[in-house]
Amino acid sequence: MGSAFFGIGVGTQGLYTAKTALDITNHNIANAETVGYSRQYGLQSATRPLPNGMKGMIGTGSEITNVLQHRDSYLDNKYWSMTNELGEYEVKDEILSQMEILFNEPSETGYSTFFNNIFESLQTLSKNPGDTTVRNAFVTSLESFATYMNDVSKQLTTLQKETNFGIKTNVDQINFFSQQLASLNHQIGNLELSGKSANDLRDERNRILDDLSKIVNVDTKEITDANGKKTFRVSINGQSLVYDTTANYLEVKPRTYLNNPEDQVDMYDIYWKSGKELYLNNDNLSGELKGYIDLRDGNNGENFKGAILSGEGTNTLVIDGPSRTDIPAAGEMNIGGTLITYSSATYDPILDQMTFNLDASAPAGVDGTTTFIGDNQSFKGIPFYTQELNHFVRTIAREFNTINESGNGGTGTQLFTYKGYTGVPPLNVNDLTSYENMNIYNFTVNQAVIEDLSLVETSATLDHGESANDLILKLIEKRHDTKMFEKGKPDNYMQSLLGTLGIDAKQVVSFKKGQENLMLLVTNQRLSVSGVDLNEETMNMLKFQQAYNVSAKIISVMDEIYNVTINQMGV
Repeated sequence: MGSAFFGIGVGTQGLYTAKTALDITNHNIANAETVGYSRQYGLQSATRPLPNGMKGMIGTGSEITNVLQHRDSYLDNKYWSMTNELGEYEVKDEILSQMEILFNEPSETGYSTFFNNIFESLQTLSKNPGDTTVRNAFVTSLESFATYMNDVSKQLTTLQKETNFGIKTNVDQINFFSQQLASLNHQIGNLELSGKSANDLRDERNRILDDLSKIVNVDTKEITDANGKKTFRVSINGQSLVYDTTANYLEVKPRTYLNNPEDQVDMYDIYWKSGKELYLNNDNLSGELKGYIDLRDGNNGENFKGAILSGEGTNTLVIDGPSRTDIPAAGEMNIGGTLITYSSATYDPILDQMTFNLDASAPAGVDGTTTFIGDNQSFKGIPFYTQELNHFVRTIAREFNTINESGNGGTGTQLFTYKGYTGVPPLNVNDLTSYENMNIYNFTVNQAVIEDLSLVETSATLDHGESANDLILKLIEKRHDTKMFEKGKPDNYMQSLLGTLGIDAKQVVSFKKGQENLMLLVTNQRLSVSGVDLNEETMNMLKFQQAYNVSAKIISVMDEIYNVTINQMGV
């Protein structure tokens, strides 16, 4: 049997319940524009009833047993999946757009202008081969072309360094988020020991995961043990970043050796603080980090690789049919899954074999397997375009040098060399590998030709007149030589390369726009579940206000009843 004032107690309980519901509504309205906030609601239930003699049980009112939030984990995971792909495309769009501006085609300062100038000056020279002024114009056009390629190299170098710095920045951000997540897990765990939900802290944790997922693909899992304790785990690219209150941290280490011959020094690899390398080379990786790595290291799968002919158990490794020979003089190669450094390498063009002098013995059983240097990155990034341009200038230099060296009875000199060239090893037109020290960074016109214009040969014969121009005509014909490159004429080669860049850039823009549309859809789906609707909250406010008023009215009625019972009936 309840107390004499049982009715007032029930009414008071109703007041508390309505007031708590109003407080929750007020909190929702106050956070309507808070990024990452999830709409909260009170879990209302009837309080424990009391026995009413032989007449069953009588209710004692209601209470808010917990404050929960409207959240859909499926939509969260979907959002994180979408946002990391968007992060990747945003990075690629930004860098590829800069590369398009770098080449600046078509324009007065692009490749085609400088290349055209060479052949226009050759046309003029073919008409006046003995004119010093015309010769000077031709040599100047060669210098301008070489300078253009040097400038492209410098800008590609800057871009690669910027992407490398972007990787370091991403690692710093991941570490910061890791620390925050571990701290929040600790706070949430302490607050939820009583069974209540730490909603605002959970919102903050999810907001951090939103930011983290833009950098790298994220997986989360919350496990509840038999005692009700919850453990929250976060993984990046399948590797543990945060386990409950323990954060794992990353660090960057400059590479000791180059992955690609076109790379700059001090490119970063990512390691866990424990010393283990962060595994990144799988199809699941996405996010800004993926974008930076693809652009910095992307070689279109054209890293060095070849079959091991012999060398297992020794320090001398012979590779048959290497995919490329322009590799660093010393470096690190993967032999049977083991990274071993080499101190030198020589190439035999007749046998098409490379011999490496290793700093340690090759593992047993590797003969017949494939070895490689660096990573096989399928994306066409900065190393790919640098390599393609290197191939272009080497080929142009070799073709021009071949013709000029045939002048004056075969005593002519090279038109193109490279900065730092001493003549050892000599540039040999019959040895393709002799040009591998030349690249777009050091590509230059032979200083001897600049200083002595008579070294521009116009005829293959010794005693030729001033009007002889047979070599000039051969140089002009090179522009239309369809056998110079696999893709045809020089212009075809560059058009194909720049076309590839344009297609990749447009494709990334298309992917980014598609991802933005998907993100908008998923964001709206999340907001429909978790977002605060002010109209809905206004209705709730009126509903709970009415409940509060009615509970107050009940107390007033019960007060009158007790007043009559006590004061007017003389009880």
